Amino acid sequence: MINKKYFVDFGPELLQLLGPNMYTNIYYVLGELIANAYDADAENVYILYDTEKNTIIVEDDGTGMTYEQFNSRYLPIGVPSRTNESNTYTEIKKRKRMGRKGIGKLAALSVAERVKVISIRNGEKSGCILSLNVSNKSENGKYEIPAIPEEEIKFYEIDESQSGSAIIMENSRHSMSKTIESARRNISLIFPFASDDFKIHLIDMVKKKRTTIDDSTIEVINYSDTLITFSDEGSLYHEYLTGLHNFFDKERYYKELQSKIQNENEMPKKKTFHKHQEAIKEKVVLKTTSGHEKEFELAIFGWIATYASTRDKVRNTDFPANHISIIANNKLGQFDILPDISFDKMGEAYVVGQFYVDLLENTELPDIASSNRQGYKQDDERYRKTLNLIREKALRQILDLKQEATTYKRYNDELIKINKLKTSRDEFTKTIKEITEDPDFKKVISDSSKIRKRLERALELKDTLKETYKKIMISHRSEDKELINELEKVLHFCGVDKREILYSSSNHYESRIGSYVNIYDYLRDFFVNTVHRPELCVIYVVNRHFISKWDPVLEAGAGWVLQTTWYPMYTDEIDSVKDPLPRTNFIPKLAFDMNELEIRYLADSVFQICKHIGSCDKSIDEITSFIKITRLYKETSSA
Repeated sequence: MINKKYFVDFGPELLQLLGPNMYTNIYYVLGELIANAYDADAENVYILYDTEKNTIIVEDDGTGMTYEQFNSRYLPIGVPSRTNESNTYTEIKKRKRMGRKGIGKLAALSVAERVKVISIRNGEKSGCILSLNVSNKSENGKYEIPAIPEEEIKFYEIDESQSGSAIIMENSRHSMSKTIESARRNISLIFPFASDDFKIHLIDMVKKKRTTIDDSTIEVINYSDTLITFSDEGSLYHEYLTGLHNFFDKERYYKELQSKIQNENEMPKKKTFHKHQEAIKEKVVLKTTSGHEKEFELAIFGWIATYASTRDKVRNTDFPANHISIIANNKLGQFDILPDISFDKMGEAYVVGQFYVDLLENTELPDIASSNRQGYKQDDERYRKTLNLIREKALRQILDLKQEATTYKRYNDELIKINKLKTSRDEFTKTIKEITEDPDFKKVISDSSKIRKRLERALELKDTLKETYKKIMISHRSEDKELINELEKVLHFCGVDKREILYSSSNHYESRIGSYVNIYDYLRDFFVNTVHRPELCVIYVVNRHFISKWDPVLEAGAGWVLQTTWYPMYTDEIDSVKDPLPRTNFIPKLAFDMNELEIRYLADSVFQICKHIGSCDKSIDEITSFIKITRLYKETSSA
């Protein structure tokens, strides 16, 4: 057996400068070591940690290294591993290499002052010790570092009849997460490309627990209420990104509503909160490593989503749950760009995403990794361009989509609440009826006039307290019922109670006129008996057939005589609005499949109506977003 000696071509000054200061987080270090295993064509990486001995080990079943390769390829620092097309890919699996500068090996020295590196290839074992204290300078000008005897080279998970390597960090200055599940999530965020042909295993040596790290993106998508993906058919990422839509809950809010609302007429239109779009692309001229200018295509693939609630985004990790990561060459380049592209801090609290921008690690272009190896240089042109494109093409869209989803959810929650109140009222009525019809109860009442009077008084007070007088009358033709049902939903969304609306065709009993009430009594009750109430108003839904109906004409006449505040809307054309109703250019249209501009006018009108009666708790933007989930809006229309 030959006397193996190992040499490094850098001194203690460089080690002290780079080693302890390169990384500030154990998981970034693990990300570098996992990337090295990936470049070694490993199929499995094992991260073993012993919290009692403060030891962390990273083993892989890659190609391993011979003694000669240790000294010629692994130990020299700053030797580029990607300089041209031929060495951009790994030797066996032809993976695109992640490493570039040859200094990832020093990552482990950020964790421990003394790191053992062992390897086996074709039965040949080799190993040495990297340390921050290098002092033994040899005659060839290099520094000799301690060798590890072959009999001491042992692996925990690697079959020694095969090949592989291990990094052993003893007396670690950093500790792993308290639970193995938390550690699993952290590693999946730092290295998000575990797959069937590259598995990452996590082993807690003290608690004897182990887990395999899978795709954390699926977990995030399951917690999300909006999703936009960006890819082109035939691209490297297309199958994966389009597949994310299979895990997205397309009816997250609708299913809950469907289980609690029995009346189909009260159900809103289903709304889509996930989109697939083409990759974001732009031509850029950049200077190559050789100093020549060349045109490249900046292509951005990826996904962006929003958590459904703050509860869903709270996860046990050392990293913020809301973030947008940049991945290049399957390796994390920048964990979170969200602070650098921010629009709306409040809305962005729900945002999460990953974008794949391989141009940032293009072999022909200079390395733009920051000095701490945990991000990119902020002044690089392609990086700045990437941030701007993601901000304008992705972040802005997802924030708009999140607002629509929130509006949809609020309306659904309100419907569930109203339905629950209605059910409770029906149960109350049923219970009271059962009590009053009970023979024993009747006997008590008949035997005690005192109890009977108190009960009658209580029921009178109950009726008085629940009274809500009418504030809005919707004057219409019965033929327009389906259309006005949608308007009624918008009013409910804005906070108008059903009992505050007088709409004779309503599906809700509270909004209709009472039994045996004729048109004259109904008009007298609304216009005359409530004329002293300044918030009273009438919505006239008119068209060219409006005057052919006697009831709407009576309503219009009564409103004009008593000078009630009115808000006309037309269903066909503005010329249908005739005197004495006011004629302006801003009378809103009320129709199915309206465009963006038309629903904006309608939202503004509804806002004014609700403000007049003192019941509006929504903004014009919120009302506009809600109208978009009703039949009044046609998504393909343009303003």
